[in-house]
Amino acid sequence: MSQSRELHSTVICLQAGKILMVRKEAPEWSLPGGKIDPGETQLEAACRELREETSLQLTDAQFLGHSVLPGEEHWLYRMNVAASMQPRPSHEIVECRWFSVAELSHVAVKPTNVELLRREGFLELR
Repeated sequence: MSQSRELHSTVICLQAGKILMVRKEAPEWSLPGGKIDPGETQLEAACRELREETSLQLTDAQFLGHSVLPGEEHWLYRMNVAASMQPRPSHEIVECRWFSVAELSHVAVKPTNVELLRREGFLELR
């Protein structure tokens, strides 16, 4: 059986009740994370992607689980970010921003990320 799904490590970063989202050149926001490189563990990929996209170090991360979605699999981590730590866009990211749950309903969010946030209880089904 061939590998038909992309493998991703994804991090839900929380600070003062808000969720960190990142944006590339496209208008759609997403959670920090990305594809797992060959030979890399899921945790190593989460650390690398978070650092590449936001300049934040993954510390005291809680593994939330493995989610299988159409076309993608995600190993999901949660990290509380101290108020003294501010993300900075880097690599291919043009903007990092903290959103309340209410604010997320007013912006375009990658559908797979909406589903991950729903599964983890951050967003309610509408």
